Amino acid sequence: MHSDTHQIASHMKDFGLHAFGRSIVDVVFCEITNPYAHAMGVIRCAHAAELLIKARIAEEHPLLIFEKLSRPKGQENKLLDINTLLNEGRTIMYSDLPDLLWAATGQCIRDIERYQSFGRLRNAITHLGIPDANLSHETLLYGFNVIEPLVRNFWDIDVLKYLEEYDCDCEEYLVEQLTEIGIQFTRHKVTPRYPA
Repeated sequence: MHSDTHQIASHMKDFGLHAFGRSIVDVVFCEITNPYAHAMGVIRCAHAAELLIKARIAEEHPLLIFEKLSRPKGQENKLLDINTLLNEGRTIMYSDLPDLLWAATGQCIRDIERYQSFGRLRNAITHLGIPDANLSHETLLYGFNVIEPLVRNFWDIDVLKYLEEYDCDCEEYLVEQLTEIGIQFTRHKVTPRYPA
């Protein structure tokens, strides 16, 4: 395996955190002229979770997230590189990630039913249409009952930092909406890595 494949985890983690931040901004501040803002928030939030879980698994070993790898095809002396994986690899599906996460890291998704139902909501929006549901509330419940605890547990990261990159005034409105749907949220204080 080529050394560049070790970049997979850090890229997925960074991209996933930014996708999560954008998804929450999409559902907290709906653009009046964008009829799909909340639906896009669902899509981005589910995609963010998928990326973040795969990033954590890939930290154990980058090839664990792939269900299909390319074959050497006469290139047995060439190492498997990131371009080959991008073009020929296929990663594990969203619905299979909780079991793989547990097998690779020993960590579990604490609200597995919400994880799976949100995946079904994403698929419905993507392939069938937008259901009659409060997509903003569904995304916030998913984001702060599933994703935020995972990110905190995986990397001790404050997710609000990634919301602020898209809207610096989001926190007040976010906390207000979380309180409205029964989620008590306080900003995560990152633990210093080295004592002073």
